Amino acid sequence: MEDAIAGSGIGDVFEDARNSYLLKRMEATAKRTIWALMLQVRKGKFVPSGFEVSFSRAERLDAVQFQLGEDEKMRLRGRIDRVDTYETDDKVYVKIIDYKSGNTTFSLLNFYYGLQLQLVVYMNAALELTKKKYKGKDTEPAGIFYYHITDPMVDADGQESEEEIRRSILEQLKVAGLVNEDPEIYGAMDTDFSGTSTVIPVALKADGSLKATSKTASTYEFGLMSHYVRKKIEHVGKEIFAGNVAVKPYLLGDRSGCDYCPYHTICGFDVRMPGFSYQQFEKFDSSEEILAHIREEIGEPGKNPDGE
Repeated sequence: MEDAIAGSGIGDVFEDARNSYLLKRMEATAKRTIWALMLQVRKGKFVPSGFEVSFSRAERLDAVQFQLGEDEKMRLRGRIDRVDTYETDDKVYVKIIDYKSGNTTFSLLNFYYGLQLQLVVYMNAALELTKKKYKGKDTEPAGIFYYHITDPMVDADGQESEEEIRRSILEQLKVAGLVNEDPEIYGAMDTDFSGTSTVIPVALKADGSLKATSKTASTYEFGLMSHYVRKKIEHVGKEIFAGNVAVKPYLLGDRSGCDYCPYHTICGFDVRMPGFSYQQFEKFDSSEEILAHIREEIGEPGKNPDGE
């Protein structure tokens, strides 16, 4: 990092005490990130198969193309930070990781309301790209994850061993998101854990079954999300073509679309003024209730994995 800064011509910027400290923090975070990511890969059977994987006009992926009308089409462009795969005799399992500077978690409720579609769009694109690469093999979603780039502090009283401290750090650096609930799949992401994984958001009971705290979804549920994200994006695309620019931010509990918006002075939204109101989003009691709404909206009311 020092060599890169020296060659950039801005080395003088880091000579004062504050920026010198920030540089050391960046170096420590980079080293910690490399350490954690290497250990996470080594603990599983998945291997990185792509970094900064682009999907654009050139690939012509069905996953990111949307027919909005007779003459209107929309195509998404993007870049997946990392795609990992695990290949068996007849399948290729796919997981995606999106690197974040903040502590981001995946919320099925946010996904349902169209506030957090990115990871599922990425998975759809990654599955299609993988299918083209591994012709003749089925592809299956293994997980959608965020990795928080940070150098965490851990609580300690001085009595912990180096291994205990190391495990505590890894616990804080494990990916956040959704894991496929198939034991073969999550077992391939962390091959040597019992109890709580330091790699993925999964914990097991004494009998080997998943604890309720585990963040998992079935292959069928990943499929539901895959279909739903297309429906949601098509709806948004049609609204764009229709010229819908209504100033109507969402309100979900105590959060709203205005919380971090830098354009408040431009839109002039003020709920105290006549004609302004939030788009109220309802909370649901469970993931099962959200998935039931998703099934209904994509035309599969009451359908279960057996098709009954």
